[in-house]
Amino acid sequence: MPVISKDHENQLRNLLIGYGDSIRLSDIKANIAVLFVAIMMGTVLQFRDHYPHYLSVPVLLAPFIVIFFNLLASVYPRFPRAGRTRFPIWRGSNPEDFGFIADPVLDVEELPVRCALMSRILFWKNITLQIAYLVAMATLAAAGGLLFVNWRG
Repeated sequence: MPVISKDHENQLRNLLIGYGDSIRLSDIKANIAVLFVAIMMGTVLQFRDHYPHYLSVPVLLAPFIVIFFNLLASVYPRFPRAGRTRFPIWRGSNPEDFGFIADPVLDVEELPVRCALMSRILFWKNITLQIAYLVAMATLAAAGGLLFVNWRG
């Protein structure tokens, strides 16, 4: 593989920095959302006696389960495990597995691969966060509709 020009190399390094920051921010968003969803779930369960008979506890908890699953999937790390000697993620790793390899040519050649990896991680984090958000908004709209039907009926 030909050596990448310095300008393109800096562009890829800056892109990696941006991906890393965005991944950290989406993790913070997911952790804060888990906290608020847990608070909302406690409130919903507290007043379960006041809901109509057709809203059983499993029906009430179903949206929360979907939201929690998506938020936890967003926070779960997705790093490749096979074929990488420079980024070992093994259950039984030793200190010598993390040896520093001072090879700038290999580092430059891995930049596009790392950019693609970080892009894929950020894509799935955003998808799972958006699904959790949409389920939460749909649940709020459905709860509002059910409250209006009960209030009118």
